[in-house]
Amino acid sequence: MKRLILIISLGVFAFAGYYFASNLQYSTDMNYIIYMAIWMVLILISIVGIVSYFPTIKAHKKHVRNLMYNSYSERRIRNKEFDSQFRILN
Repeated sequence: MKRLILIISLGVFAFAGYYFASNLQYSTDMNYIIYMAIWMVLILISIVGIVSYFPTIKAHKKHVRNLMYNSYSERRIRNKEFDSQFRILN
């Protein structure tokens, strides 16, 4: 779901940036100023979406498995597949 929101934000940013740049002209008409302000708000909303969801996608890949064990674990029967999966070197 987070990837979908990030992709949508990137698409909206590209779309809004293109139309903002293509309609940019010097004008003092109030309707034009409001129109361009709405495009700027849309661009800023998409930037907020990109900034808020990009770190969560990047940090999602860093998983580390941790296994805690007590003194009883030293007397257990060794299982090589289990030990190699959790990187137990004892």
